[in-house]
Amino acid sequence: MKTPPLLIGAALIFWGWQTGLWIFAIPMAVIIEGSRSISWRWEFTSIDVRRVANLCLIILIVLFISLLIQNPTFYFVYTLLQWLPVVLFPLLIVQTYSVDEHIDAASLFLLFNRNKGKDNKQFTIDITYPYLAACILSASNANSGNISFYLGMFLLITIALWSVRSKRFSPLIWLGLLLTAGSIGFIGQIGLHQLHLSLESHVVIWLGHGSELATNSSSKQTNIGDIGVLKRSNEIVLRVNPETQKTPPRLLREATYNKYKSSIWVASKPNFTVVQPDNNGTTWTLANQPTKSSKITIATNLRGGQGLLALPDGTFKIDGLAVNRLEKNKFGAVKVAGKVNDIDYQAYFNHELSLDNPPTAEDLEIPNQEKAALNQVISQLKLEGKSPQEIVNTVDRFFLKNFTYSLQLTGKDNYATPISTFLLKNRAGHCEYFATATTLLLRAAGIPARYAVGYSVHEFSNLENQYIVRSRHAHAWTMVYLDGRWQVLDTTPADWTNIEDATASKLSLITDLWSLLSFRISKFLRGNNELKYVWWLIFPLVFILIWRGGQKKGARRLSRKQISLKPTVKSELAKKNSEFYLVEKALNDLGLNRYSSESLKNWINRLKRDSLGGDLIDDIIPIIELYYRDRFDPAGIKNNEKTVLKSAIEAWLDKHQKAH
Repeated sequence: MKTPPLLIGAALIFWGWQTGLWIFAIPMAVIIEGSRSISWRWEFTSIDVRRVANLCLIILIVLFISLLIQNPTFYFVYTLLQWLPVVLFPLLIVQTYSVDEHIDAASLFLLFNRNKGKDNKQFTIDITYPYLAACILSASNANSGNISFYLGMFLLITIALWSVRSKRFSPLIWLGLLLTAGSIGFIGQIGLHQLHLSLESHVVIWLGHGSELATNSSSKQTNIGDIGVLKRSNEIVLRVNPETQKTPPRLLREATYNKYKSSIWVASKPNFTVVQPDNNGTTWTLANQPTKSSKITIATNLRGGQGLLALPDGTFKIDGLAVNRLEKNKFGAVKVAGKVNDIDYQAYFNHELSLDNPPTAEDLEIPNQEKAALNQVISQLKLEGKSPQEIVNTVDRFFLKNFTYSLQLTGKDNYATPISTFLLKNRAGHCEYFATATTLLLRAAGIPARYAVGYSVHEFSNLENQYIVRSRHAHAWTMVYLDGRWQVLDTTPADWTNIEDATASKLSLITDLWSLLSFRISKFLRGNNELKYVWWLIFPLVFILIWRGGQKKGARRLSRKQISLKPTVKSELAKKNSEFYLVEKALNDLGLNRYSSESLKNWINRLKRDSLGGDLIDDIIPIIELYYRDRFDPAGIKNNEKTVLKSAIEAWLDKHQKAH
């Protein structure tokens, strides 16, 4: 089955477009489609194919380990699938530039490789269409949900099916049926996409216990009450550059919640309102500008082109943000959606600003099952009759003196709830425990409080000369309403960052280098908007030149049969040095030709393996051994051995003449 021209090249470009891996997709497409204008082909043995297959396996293992180190959660699987075309590319090169245009299937499986019996027949496969499927699968894992992915996939599949369609049916009928099926499929994939998102959310919660879920504006699943060790990813998720001050804000908030029940925080009625951009389309004003302000630049990656922004408290303006839509809710969360995943923006802020809505009765609610433990602590701390500021200071000192930070999850023990266990017995936990307990304790004392999540900014990278925020720097804290505005209260022990850093992988430098390289390339491409239009001109021109060049030069794939019909031309030097060329000539006369890239030994072994030539081949094996010594051994052979070699060749030729 012949592959349609430029199909694989188009599939690779489509994959690079969807995943953003242009730096790999472009040269890969040129290498594959360039084979149409290059007539050189090589014969790869099963051993060669096996080595290439092992190389693909090594690439897969290295990627698996690297991605798992960066993000040890279910999400790393999606990234791994995006790299499938790169993993399988060495095998595609071997097939594309091989004589047979196929790959020995047995060489791809270790169990088959061990079977070296004489009756073992070669079974070849064409991996072109499986590779096309791999490109589409990889592109789907970076799909942002817009129509571009479906249209690209439909076009590639149409081109692939066109080459194998039945000639009995009219092309118009065939295209009509395909368009009908495609239209129905488009409607179906919308529903499947929603189902996929729902299942993905539940699977990630089930496998990852919610520790690495992308922040949701309406609810947050915590690790409170789980058992085991909390593990977080070392992946860099934010890059922060403080432009108007030496150090950036310590905390960047993504979302705030006001209702707690059974280890889940919920934002009650988090209605979002659309914010219109300024005239330049990249400046978004959230509130009136105060007299004093600070500015930081943040770079991050959105999943599927949408997500919540990490912002300092009191952010009143966002500049340089190239998105299509921006919304904010009453709890201070800012949600964006656009066509690209990699974004950077400048946040203008003033910590004295409070942009969240004033407190309501919901900011004082406490679950009934938590009241007993909270009242016991309030009585212990003697909070009754104290001012709000005194209560906050007392609660802060209570956690500072009596609690420790721990990544060990111990469950709820014999107490009614995990929070009760944390407050009354264990007194050790991670930030979600501290933030939840503090929020509920302040509410029990009559002070409005909310639960906030985001990131801690504390690691300065000498490699990048800016602050970096990793996934394991995700943090939770309390927003308390004091003096007429919402303020940050973080009761988690300050040494939590050192404890988290101690668990980091020793290979983080390697992954950080790769992350920096990817970030710089992405930033360069985003900073040169004209490249977006140049690519669409370059790709067709390159493909047309390759196609036309291949036709003009008569580039063609040489089959094994065509090569075997070309007898190997031996040099005059070889003829003068030995009569062995007569043996080769005799075998050529029988049609048992040697390939141009094949050594004498490999040639004779192949003929013996394929049971060609009969006894003549068995008799020639000892002659070759002596001949090789004569030709390639620096010491050569003795005169009597030369006589033996000459006599053996003459005897073999006599036997050949009598047999034929």
